[in-house]
Amino acid sequence: MRHLVLLLMILTLVAPFAVFSATMENTDSQEYEFQIQEAGRLYGSQYRILEHCKVDLCFYGCQITLLSTGQRAVVNPNDAVVISNRAMKVNRAVNDRRGGY
Repeated sequence: MRHLVLLLMILTLVAPFAVFSATMENTDSQEYEFQIQEAGRLYGSQYRILEHCKVDLCFYGCQITLLSTGQRAVVNPNDAVVISNRAMKVNRAVNDRRGGY
């Protein structure tokens, strides 16, 4: 019983610091290719997001470049990137401690 109480106390203290990945959602009816750069390192060559799809991206923040338009966006953990009408929009996480919006 003590161990359970101790575990619950630890989880209560650690939970606000949990990091979730940024997401990218494509609402268009075409697929797009993009590149991810994190901490100055380029990952792979190109990634593809299919039409009407949602994927998880980087856990610690990164820069995303949409190759068809050349648009770049810097995202933090918990942010949501939405591609709509060939444009990327970053929806910042509400509880972002680094300034948010």
